[in-house]
Parts: sequence; C-alpha cells; structure tokens
Amino acid sequence: MTPEKRYPSDLTDEEWVVVEDCLRGEDEMGAGRPLEVDLRRVWDAILYLNKTGCQWAYLPHDFPARTTVNYHYTKWMATGFFERVTAEVRRRVRKKTVVTRNRVRGSSTVKASRAPQNLPEESGFDGYKKVKGRKHHMVTDTTGCVLAVGVHAANLHDSQGAYPLLKKTFEIVPTLRMMWADQGYQGEELATWVKDTFGCELEIVKKTTKGFKVLPRRWVVERTFAWLSRYRRLVRVYEKRVASSIAMIWVSSIRILLKKLWTPIDEEGLLLIIYI
Repeated sequence: MTPEKRYPSDLTDEEWVVVEDCLRGEDEMGAGRPLEVDLRRVWDAILYLNKTGCQWAYLPHDFPARTTVNYHYTKWMATGFFERVTAEVRRRVRKKTVVTRNRVRGSSTVKASRAPQNLPEESGFDGYKKVKGRKHHMVTDTTGCVLAVGVHAANLHDSQGAYPLLKKTFEIVPTLRMMWADQGYQGEELATWVKDTFGCELEIVKKTTKGFKVLPRRWVVERTFAWLSRYRRLVRVYEKRVASSIAMIWVSSIRILLKKLWTPIDEEGLLLIIYI
C-alpha cells in the first residue's frame, strides 16, 4: 500500500522506485529477516531533516524513531551509499537529457560556511572571507550535477583542498579533458599537476574588474550552490563531523536530481523547468 505523502519533502512513488532500486543493489531489502521499519519513511525523515534543518530530536513523531533514522543515516554515510545513489540518479538524468560524452566537463568552486561555536571537527578561520567554519569544495558537470564534494577547515587554502577533491573526481570521470575553476585555485603548481597526472586542462575563470558579467562556465557550479542553499541543513555548518557535512550535500543533490528526473524536457533534450 502506498503511504500517504505527509510533507512536501517526501518521496513520490516514482522517486521511491529509483531509491528502492539502489537499496536492493546494496542488499538492504534482500533475503533474510524482514525489516521492521519502512525504509521509505526513513528516507522521508532524512529528506525532511535536510530540507527543514531541524534537529534530530525535533523530527515529527509520524516518522520512525529518530534513533532508527539516525542508525540508517549513519550506516549509509559510512558506506558511501548516498554518493552511489547520487551517481545512479545522475546517470539517469544525463541519459534522459541526452548529454553527449564530449560535454562531460568539470566546473569547480569553493564556498566558506559559518559554523557554530561548539563545532569540534575540522573548523578554522578564513582570513580572506572573515569566516570561522569550513570550506565546501564542489565539482559539477556542465549541467550542474554534482560529481565530487570536499569539506575541510576554512583556514586551509583552496588550492590545497583541491588535490583530494580532484583525485576523487578523476576516479569518477577519468575521461575529463577540460575543467574550469575560480580564482581560488589559481597557481601553476596545481594546473601542472592536473595536466601531468590526469591529462586535463585546468582553466581559471577570473572575475572582471568592473561591472557585472556572467563568467564562462563558473556560473554553473555557482548555480548548483544556490540550489543547495535552499536546503536549510546546508545553510550553516550544523554537522559536527565532516563526513556528515558531505553526506548532507549528497542527500540534497539526490533530492534535486530526482526532481530533474521527472521534469519535462524539450525537443533538444534540455530540461524545461527545474523544481527544487
């Protein structure tokens, strides 16, 4: 029986089919003792938490117990399951929108997020932006789909935080041959490393000195950050653990991609509307 949709953040039947397929692939719903909890409601609870930014203790009582939801969230976070779901939904979205292989290019930028005073792990002060907290690095393809995410203390320079992020990116998409990045990643050392290690060109998109101008390709990843900022759990650094910060970004990305998957497309295979 299809559960009643109680909140706007809840999965639709079509969206749940996609997530359920991924769960079956992880043997979460395979043989063995039947689960006593409805995993769809667990997912709905995580999406509610992600969208509203509420604390775990304030989850509505019509969801499974918060300890149960947190147990599954922590397990999926530790195993990288959220990232794998993102990859699967991204594959379906790209297939739907008829994005050809030569358009798989990367865009990268960084955002510093303010943190509460009691944040114990990976927190620092960004002297340039005058923000104490963490930096969030992100690589997207040319359609804005998230490929890789990195989070570290704000006092680490952008170019230094880029190395593990780019390694992860090329593990996912080894065919990348061109990337655009903002000025935080400028420097001959990083560009040379990317070229020599992966055979990819890293182009720095610099800001104009006067007036407003849409910067080439950089706007794509900035738009993705804007989409993600509509999920209140990401507005500030509420997660004590870096792994949880990254997991919440993947959860938001899954929500965005599932919306894209069921958005109408025009004759050229481009999305007409994006609902967040």
